[in-house]
Amino acid sequence: MKCGISTACFYPKETAQAISHLGDFFQGSTELFLNTFSELEQDYLKRLKEISQERSLQIVSLHPFSSGFEPFLFFTEYDGRFADGEKLYRRFFSACNFLGAKLLVLHGDTRYRTIDMRFYAKQFMRLAAVAQEYGVILAQENVERCCCAFPHNVQLLREYTDDTVKFVLDLKQARRAGVSAREMIQAMGSENICHLHLSDADETHDCLAPGEGMVDFGELFAHLMPHLHQMTRVVELYNDNFQQDAQLLKAARYIDEQVKMPFKGGK
Repeated sequence: MKCGISTACFYPKETAQAISHLGDFFQGSTELFLNTFSELEQDYLKRLKEISQERSLQIVSLHPFSSGFEPFLFFTEYDGRFADGEKLYRRFFSACNFLGAKLLVLHGDTRYRTIDMRFYAKQFMRLAAVAQEYGVILAQENVERCCCAFPHNVQLLREYTDDTVKFVLDLKQARRAGVSAREMIQAMGSENICHLHLSDADETHDCLAPGEGMVDFGELFAHLMPHLHQMTRVVELYNDNFQQDAQLLKAARYIDEQVKMPFKGGK
């Protein structure tokens, strides 16, 4: 599958407007950010599906607006909150089914308190089992403000889930946590990475369109082999990280070219 573009690039455009705008200049895969409760209503989801089909966009992943609530909902010992959180996330998993997305992105617990990763893994697997009922993968992202920003916590999560956990690798989040992409790939295990959030960087900017900075994507993708072609990939920037839509289109095409030759300078 070719590299896609996330609707997150157009925030704060309303979600239907964002995916419609994306379809004006791009056909391919996308990660859809839902931004509020009303966007989980069936009529709104139907609208998103119609737009994506009309614009030849394939929604491969879904990002919930409730990521900031996840420490409170899922990673305390208060089961009533987990039960309520599960009800909400069942709506997200159902939306994944309806829209054709195969995975839901999880940020998880905060990094700003003592984390028992054995407990974290237990809670993660409880929610992952619910996702599985819908045929959806719950995928853990390495987010700078969350506990899985740290490679050792990622390794513990793998250990305590019997290495069944799947991951989203986000390059800008790794940079912001002071972790190299290679170090995070080693912690996650390339075989466990199912989705990539791609961005570039230089000496003064930690988030640029791929191809505009200093990241050697050929080297990066070499570290993801032989599993690279099983991973969905999207360009994910913030709206102040680019000036023109053409940069996003160029970035996605640049990634596709790099995927074709992941052993740059190799044998």
